[in-house]
Amino acid sequence: MNPKILDATPEKRIFLSIISEYDLKRSICELIDNAIDLWSKNKRADLEIKILADDRQQTISIEDNAGGIEEAKLDHVVSPGKTSNDIHDDVIGYFGVGSKRAVVALAQDVAIHSRFQNERSFTVKFDEHWITEEPDWHLPYAESKRLLPAYTTLIELSKLRVHVTRDEIEALRKHLSEVYSKFLDRGAVINVNGVRLGAINFDDEWSYPPDLFPAKFSGEIPIDGRKVEIEILSGLIDHPGDPDNSYGVFIYCNNRLIARGLTDFSVGFVPGMVGNPHYNISLVRTIVKIKGQSRDMPWDSSKSGISSKHPVFQALRPSIIDATKKFAQVSRSLQGKWDSQVFPYSTGHIIEEKLDTITSIPKSYLPTPPASKLKWHQKIISINEPILAEKPWSAGLLDSVIASELISKYPLTQKNRIAFIVLDSTLEIAYKEYLVNEKAIGIAAFKKIAENRADIQAEVAKHLKLDPQVFKKVDHYYKLRCDLIHQRATPNVTDSQIEDYRTIVEDLLEAMFGLKFSL
Repeated sequence: MNPKILDATPEKRIFLSIISEYDLKRSICELIDNAIDLWSKNKRADLEIKILADDRQQTISIEDNAGGIEEAKLDHVVSPGKTSNDIHDDVIGYFGVGSKRAVVALAQDVAIHSRFQNERSFTVKFDEHWITEEPDWHLPYAESKRLLPAYTTLIELSKLRVHVTRDEIEALRKHLSEVYSKFLDRGAVINVNGVRLGAINFDDEWSYPPDLFPAKFSGEIPIDGRKVEIEILSGLIDHPGDPDNSYGVFIYCNNRLIARGLTDFSVGFVPGMVGNPHYNISLVRTIVKIKGQSRDMPWDSSKSGISSKHPVFQALRPSIIDATKKFAQVSRSLQGKWDSQVFPYSTGHIIEEKLDTITSIPKSYLPTPPASKLKWHQKIISINEPILAEKPWSAGLLDSVIASELISKYPLTQKNRIAFIVLDSTLEIAYKEYLVNEKAIGIAAFKKIAENRADIQAEVAKHLKLDPQVFKKVDHYYKLRCDLIHQRATPNVTDSQIEDYRTIVEDLLEAMFGLKFSL
């Protein structure tokens, strides 16, 4: 039985059904992408793109000198799916639909003039009638009457579907300056209504607080025998990014900005990961650069967003989230102190790490967020820093008192016993440090009393003008300490006893060395 044949030729109305997502910015970008791809493949020295948007006449023209379109490939300007780009090329587009969608989305009347290198110029025109009424896909073209410079393509659009205003033109300038910043930095020229655009980059606005420098991680992702080059750069920016939506994740594919300031689930901005978008984390910025064959780029078909299910993005996502999360934690912990602890640090360097696999970033390479609020022991150490610098022999004594406090807060069955022994041992050591370092009693005198705690304490008491009741309490607790160590049945040490003895030890350390324990 002979198979029947279906006619799968698409209706030209398909153009109208796929243009709803295209606005002025997205459409112009598609046409610039084509010019950049031609420029890159033809290896031309200079690229200039001139965009004229007339808000009075409601017309748009885009002219470039990227190389022009060969006569044999003129059908590529209108036929969906046809493209001169190959999936193996490191270019911006290969779907073969973007520029067609773009011109139809912008206008009802389209004229495309092109001169390939130094050859003749040709013109292709189509309009709304050809799209909606003519079933035939054949389209006439002719030698152009325009005197185009060599290597030039000119697209003229009229009867616009979008209403162009001055505000939209200004917004277009800013958008193109961001999206094509890397090409502008390389010497490409884009003019909008006679104004040459400057690059707006997002990887040059860092702050460099001590120990919190931006970090860049680079590596490769293998995919079906090919390699995709990856860079992930994360840090704190030099201004709050919430007002202008300039924080979050920025993704470049083959040097073109694809996603700007992402703060959604795709990059972990949910509880348990980076956290919900909020002003307190608006200093975090992560720049992701992906370079490779066009088929390996995780962009959507209009290159205006990320395809979150793409295998390259899925491989990268954990590392993007890890890097972003750490600096978000730093931003959050320093909120309220940005003006003093972040923004003043305008110079520094980016820490660079080459990774064997970019699919995970070792925690040791990421910053440790500072505590948002100093804990008790940190405050105690801070207020005693001058004493510790002058009397380094007192550092261990301070640490021991802090340790006893921390131990007593842990859910240990013998926490009071352990804390009590630490306190008493600290006091015994303190007596000796005091006599040797503070009173310098001499080696011979010290040796005579060194083996007997009562003698050491009596010598200390001679130098300290304290209530004798203090030392009676110390003797009481020393006996309890001996019982804890030598008796078979372990005596109980109550919370109140721990608190009382810690107060006595702290008072004695203050009297002997000047250490402070009150905030």
